Amino acid sequence: MTNLDRILGQFEYAAHHPGRMVEEWKQETGGKAVGCLPIHAPEEVIHAAGMLPVGLWGGNVSINKAGEYLQAFCCSIMKAVMELALNGAYRILDAIVSPNTCDTMRCIPLMIDYALPHPPVIGLALPDNRKIEAGIIYTANEYKKVADELIKVGGRKVTDDLLRESIKVYNEHRQVMMDFFDVAIDHLDVITPYVRHMVIKSSFYMPKEKHTQWVRELIAELNKLPVHDFKGTKVVVTGIMQEPYELLKIMEEFNIAIIADDLAQGSRQFRTQIPDGDDPFIQLARKFAVFEGCSCVADPLKLRGSMLAEIAKEKGANGVIVLMMKFCDPEEYGYPFIKQDLEDAGIPHVYIESEQQMESLEQARTRLQAFSEMIKM
Repeated sequence: MTNLDRILGQFEYAAHHPGRMVEEWKQETGGKAVGCLPIHAPEEVIHAAGMLPVGLWGGNVSINKAGEYLQAFCCSIMKAVMELALNGAYRILDAIVSPNTCDTMRCIPLMIDYALPHPPVIGLALPDNRKIEAGIIYTANEYKKVADELIKVGGRKVTDDLLRESIKVYNEHRQVMMDFFDVAIDHLDVITPYVRHMVIKSSFYMPKEKHTQWVRELIAELNKLPVHDFKGTKVVVTGIMQEPYELLKIMEEFNIAIIADDLAQGSRQFRTQIPDGDDPFIQLARKFAVFEGCSCVADPLKLRGSMLAEIAKEKGANGVIVLMMKFCDPEEYGYPFIKQDLEDAGIPHVYIESEQQMESLEQARTRLQAFSEMIKM
């Protein structure tokens, strides 16, 4: 086994075994773990409180009990989160932070609290008017409320100095991930859609310091390789997430490579740095204020489509794949604007409806095959 294979194997193991990763960390450190529902939970605050932020993105689990609490038209992520909670998968967590990302997630804290005595759920009410000064102050105060609730969980106060250190850790991790995305473009034979997803997903189940080290090692190994002249279809992927895994394997089957993404579980986590400032809570709030191109925050100017077009042109993509999470209202509302902006820019795109518990991927296979063949014409 080469060193590169070993490193990639680490990412894959972590992505496939989140529970084990969290258990191992808790045993090693004696610390506590806090689940973070998508997508704007303030991980830096949790980190500063001395706890491990853990991404809760659902999974490919059979939905049996969750239907008692959620409507049939809720997205598969929230159904899976509720199912996993009811099955006891989150007993290892000491708390959950739940932002008001969408209508369904506004209900999730109450439902989990009603259904389960543990873990406690900390709600986070982020504002639509996030850019005005009053909105920034409001956001900072919401982060402070989360910090106060975390004292009850872990006993450690989030001081300004502790939060500044956590901001440095997270900004460093964001930068190394963006560096990885750039380096990966030259090695699409190694960094396939599946491998790329493993590198990203693994970051949600370990300390960011550790993941930063792993990604740096991966970049160093990739830089030793010759640049690969990829002859297939290069795409930008946009949406909430790129699962189930079989969808990524279909892309590989038709020689489709991801050279950039605009995914809630992907580059949206990393592309915006936290700005400098005197008050670290205000710094976090200003980062939320300047963040653009996400269906899960107010975007009156509808910038996401033009941002996608710019990314596609800058990276030399042949087209854009829109992975539409079924029953995700924020994503569906934004699609007509994205479609129009991509068409105006002359960039081909394909719309693929997905969910984590997909019973059949044949329609997605047909659409991806047709899209790839159309690009080659």
